[in-house]
Amino acid sequence: MKKLIVVNLAVIFLLITVYIAGYYFLNYPIQFDFWYIVKECQLQYLLAGFAITALISYLISSLGFKKLNFKDKFLRIFPVLNSLILVFLVYTATTAFVKNKRELSNLEKNYTREAENDIKKDQIVMRYAGFLLPPYDEETTRKIDGIYKKYGIISKNTGCTIDAMDIKAREKYTEITNSYLEKRNGKDWKKTMEKEIEDLKNIQNRETK
Repeated sequence: MKKLIVVNLAVIFLLITVYIAGYYFLNYPIQFDFWYIVKECQLQYLLAGFAITALISYLISSLGFKKLNFKDKFLRIFPVLNSLILVFLVYTATTAFVKNKRELSNLEKNYTREAENDIKKDQIVMRYAGFLLPPYDEETTRKIDGIYKKYGIISKNTGCTIDAMDIKAREKYTEITNSYLEKRNGKDWKKTMEKEIEDLKNIQNRETK
């Protein structure tokens, strides 16, 4: 009896672990944050699954077969049903993870090619999400773009959509182009560029008051 209870607890623990980890693999390459994943993986569905397997185990255990009492039959059937769910979750999570890894690899290759082409053109794309606030007049915007261009950069608005896969793959583009920009503009080029832009914005703000 004690062994059966230990087996049941072990299967339940494994099922909970795989269910939580499965959320990460299904949504790879999201950043791994244990408490965020626990919050987002909707454990209530797993609890519902336990309720269903418990009900099925109860019904089967109520049947008159084998020379076992109800408790023994339940403790044998319940882990078997949960093990089937465990195998399904492992298969689903593994398949999704492999698919996501392949997709990420393809995106990284695309960004690598894009980085190499942009370096040849001396036009590195600096992407930002959303919209620039506060809005500046056309002349100031043109001057800001001119500063970017001086450092070999063009800015591009990617909108407000956040795609974890694209953000992760884009790191490959940033890695390659940052090395190029440092050789082109010097070690602290980004701080220098940002200061020039900030000074320009301050001048614009004073003039509009």
